[in-house]
Amino acid sequence: LQRMALSLPEVEERAVYDGFCREWTPAYYAGDRQLFHVHNFPTGLRATMFVGVRTLEPSILQADQVAPELRVLVATTSGPRGTKQVRVPLRSLADAAAFMELVRVKWGLEQGRAGNQKAARAG
Repeated sequence: LQRMALSLPEVEERAVYDGFCREWTPAYYAGDRQLFHVHNFPTGLRATMFVGVRTLEPSILQADQVAPELRVLVATTSGPRGTKQVRVPLRSLADAAAFMELVRVKWGLEQGRAGNQKAARAG
């Protein structure tokens, strides 16, 4: 998952402190926006992605490349303040590859957002 994420242009890995879990964890960013982070729990690895209900969620639910079970997970995860924390267990390479499709959707939206900001500054 690390290699796949870092293969995306302008994505970097940072260590962030998760106060809830009280641990440092790798997180992957496109510019100033976190794409996802990973926890190594005793029960196994888990990736977490913050999903905006009005911004990212509609794109994920319409993305054919995202596995149906992950679209259901996104749709059924609660988001009380307009942002969902979608948690995906990573038990296999297939799980990591499926999660990367979510990451690619979010990364694509972030690339578009960054491009729009650059265009606005230039105009």
